[in-house]
Amino acid sequence: MGRSEIHAADDILDAARDILLERGVSAATTRAIADAAGAPSGSIYHRFGSRDGVLAHMWIRAVRRSQRVFLDALSTQEDPREAAVAAALSIFDFARDCRKDAQIAALFRREDLMREAPTDLAETLRALNEPVLRAVRRLGADIASASAPLDAVLLAVIDLPYGAVRRYLVRGHAPPPVLRPALESAVRAVLQSVTS
Repeated sequence: MGRSEIHAADDILDAARDILLERGVSAATTRAIADAAGAPSGSIYHRFGSRDGVLAHMWIRAVRRSQRVFLDALSTQEDPREAAVAAALSIFDFARDCRKDAQIAALFRREDLMREAPTDLAETLRALNEPVLRAVRRLGADIASASAPLDAVLLAVIDLPYGAVRRYLVRGHAPPPVLRPALESAVRAVLQSVTS
């Protein structure tokens, strides 16, 4: 029987996330994270390798959580257009319901993390968006003819919703609910243009 985890990884990642969002990246030192999580620094080095490893794992967790919500929303509708709308709106809803994780996902770029993260995370970071890209490609094939550009589907289900929420998230706010109907209208308009 293996040893039980005294300091859960999620507790450490939550502590890092809270420090980073409240006090900035420079304040998210290994010591500060360890203190906030109630864990010894050694357990952080053992589990994540370095502070950059903690930040990369924190970002990956946030992105995976948002992707799970997005992919779940895609599967709730049989009609491909309605599935696309549900997926796009799930990005908006995630930004409101899980603001801290949405902020973390918005604050970092994968390319920046790949330069700083431990090498064992490089492949994870490189492949992180593949499940969503595969789903959007399938969605594009279901929505329109083969002549419809994937870029138009990406605009509807990824670019518009992220664009709608990002400026709020980087300022530390959830997007206002009043934007949701406008976003839905914009997504539907793009989808209509793809198939007309």
